[in-house]
Amino acid sequence: MAKSKAKSAGPKIGQGPAKGNFRANSARALYHARMAQFIGKPLGEFVASCAASPPSVPSKGKGKGQPEKIQGWVSWLTRNGYFTVA
Repeated sequence: MAKSKAKSAGPKIGQGPAKGNFRANSARALYHARMAQFIGKPLGEFVASCAASPPSVPSKGKGKGQPEKIQGWVSWLTRNGYFTVA
């Protein structure tokens, strides 16, 4: 018998108590909006979405032209209370 894997098992994204008030089209606003689309879904789906199509790519500085690390944005958005991951 073949075992079936649970589709995208893992922690789920939930809405946090903080409200986002960011500059339009800033990296914070774009990552916040993308994560909001995944409320109630596994974190892995959000990570895969951002890896396939990053919401924002820096245009200057050390990381110019390279997508930022997704785990940094997940950490920032959860640490500041915009979302929960459980």
